[in-house]
Amino acid sequence: MNESENAQPADPSAPAEELAPVRGGHPIVLYTLLRLAILAAVGLVLYFAGMRGPLLIIFSLLISGVVSVFALNRRREVAAVGITTAIQRVGQRIDASSRAEDVDDDADFEPDPASPEGSDR
Repeated sequence: MNESENAQPADPSAPAEELAPVRGGHPIVLYTLLRLAILAAVGLVLYFAGMRGPLLIIFSLLISGVVSVFALNRRREVAAVGITTAIQRVGQRIDASSRAEDVDDDADFEPDPASPEGSDR
């Protein structure tokens, strides 16, 4: 067993930085699948309760949304941390690439002190 298997689940009221990724898949995919499962369950309950047509769809979406807000709070926070982390990594790669490009550009345009153009400065 490794360290992550023995870890205690994070407190739902903990700051987003302290939330660890959920085991068993990518947090965004897991959250989406759970939302769809809640939608399907609510839809089935309403269907067997006698609701049909567009009202079934509308009420299923509304009720499952409210249930998801409360039932999937921690999973939503973990997914948000995953999205934020991914965006920050992309930003860091862009910044590193820009810095590397700036260094290359500076090296290309560095005047030679022995040349006549370099003495004008």
